[in-house]
Formats: sequence, C-alpha cells, structure tokens
Amino acid sequence: MSNPLEAIGLTDSECKVYETLLELGNTGAGAIIKKAELHRATVYDCLKRLMEKGLVSSVFVGGISNYQATDPDILLKILDEKASRLKKVVPELRNKQLRGKVKQEVSVYRGTKGIRTILENIIEELKNGGEYIDFGVSGLFKSVMGYYWIQWQNKKEKYNIRARLIIDSGIIKRDPSLIGNLKNTRYRFVEENYYSPTDTIIYNDKVVLFIWTATPPIAILIKNKENADGYRNHFELLWKKAIPKNRFKS
Repeated sequence: MSNPLEAIGLTDSECKVYETLLELGNTGAGAIIKKAELHRATVYDCLKRLMEKGLVSSVFVGGISNYQATDPDILLKILDEKASRLKKVVPELRNKQLRGKVKQEVSVYRGTKGIRTILENIIEELKNGGEYIDFGVSGLFKSVMGYYWIQWQNKKEKYNIRARLIIDSGIIKRDPSLIGNLKNTRYRFVEENYYSPTDTIIYNDKVVLFIWTATPPIAILIKNKENADGYRNHFELLWKKAIPKNRFKS
C-alpha cells in the first residue's frame, strides 16, 4: 500500500486530489489539476467520489465551483465505521470458514494389523469413560482378530469405556460366550434374519465399517460429524425397537 490513505479505500488518484486540496485550501479544479498533475477528467471523477465519501465539499464562487477538503479527523471516523462493520461481518465469515473445513475424510485400513490401528484409536479417544455404539455385531470381530479381541476388551474395561450393541439373535448359536461376559456393555437383540457380517461402530465424529469377510478384512473410517450423527440417529431408532437382554428368550 503506497499511501496510508488507501487504508480507508481511496485510490491513488483520490489520495493525490485530497492531499492537494489540503495544501491549497478552497480552490477551483484548475489549480488541483495543475498541482496534482492529473488528467482533467480524472480530477473531476475523484472530486465526485471524494464528495460522496464526505471528504470534500464544494461551493459556488462567482458561478465557478470551488472545492475544499474536510478536516482530516474524519479519516479516523471512517476507519472506525469500517472496523465496526467488519466486527459484525467477521463472525459470519468465521462460520463460513468452519463450514468449509467440515469435510468428510475417508481412510481404509486393510488386514488385521491395519484394523488394529483403528481399534486402538477407538480406545485412545474414549479412554476417559466414553461410549461407542455398534450394530451388525456378528461375532466375526472375535474370530478374525483372535487373541487381540480379548486384549481389546480388557482395555475397554481398564479405561471404563461403555458400549451398546445391537446383535442378531443368531449369536446365541454362533457364539453364546459373547453375551453377558463383557463389562460396561449393554445388549439388545433383533431377529436372526437381520444378521450382518459387517460391524458398524460409531464414536465421536467417526463411523467405522468393519468388513470382516473381505480378503483381507477391511475397516473403512469415515470422519464427519454430520455423517456420524446420521448413523447415531439410525442406531437409536434400532435401539428402541430391539429387544432388551432381560426380555430376550434364547
């Protein structure tokens, strides 16, 4: 910015005309054109815009327009007004920025080692007594991950991580040991024909789809609050309709 007056939105030519008028005082356009060394049309355009901004006034003297710069203190008032308007606009601009940052991130983890990475993230994010919800529980997590499944359950208990699971009733035949042996865990059941080989875990702003039957097994992590809230709402709807453990008859 070559001239400080440009901070209030003046062009270079407007700055020259305004400063020239401050030096000359009440004067006609001809004197301004000569001293500012600007084209006649440019000076008249600048004078018009400066008057609109309240920086220049004009009077008729002997049928000729004379111009005079207003007190420079008005420049501070103009800056204050601009700052005041910006203060009102900034919160909305910040909201737009935040909305722009809320983008969906998708990561794919392959094989049991890759899946352990995301499972450890679940523990890390929820280790202060958080909760995850899970539907599509089939027992494949335990069979695919082997002994790590036991380690993971132990970490859940250690960090007081709570869970709510929606399970199809066929789990009683597939692996009855899953029911009732996990601490801080609540269960509800749906009919056996709703069996799914894919676990869907929701925690914080994340959704993870565990596709256990893929070769190798895959975990797809979707990080997006709106998406997670949508899955969470779906889970809560199923939770209301599912059968609580104390009413379930195996």
